[in-house]
Amino acid sequence: MLYGLTTLQTYVYYMHYSEDSSFTKFIVALTWILDTLHVLFMCHMLYYYLVKLRHLLLANVVLIHCR
Repeated sequence: MLYGLTTLQTYVYYMHYSEDSSFTKFIVALTWILDTLHVLFMCHMLYYYLVKLRHLLLANVVLIHCR
């Protein structure tokens, strides 16, 4: 949800503030790119730990419960 808000804010900025300096536009684009990378890495991390390694997660839960 927050990524969508960042994307919308970036789009609105470029549509309404086209007269801003190139440096400001660069900073806005850089912020959006870094936010995109952050979302991609978080999705990858969640997939890796919750889907690919779910058997290890479930084994740890069973071992802790049996103690």
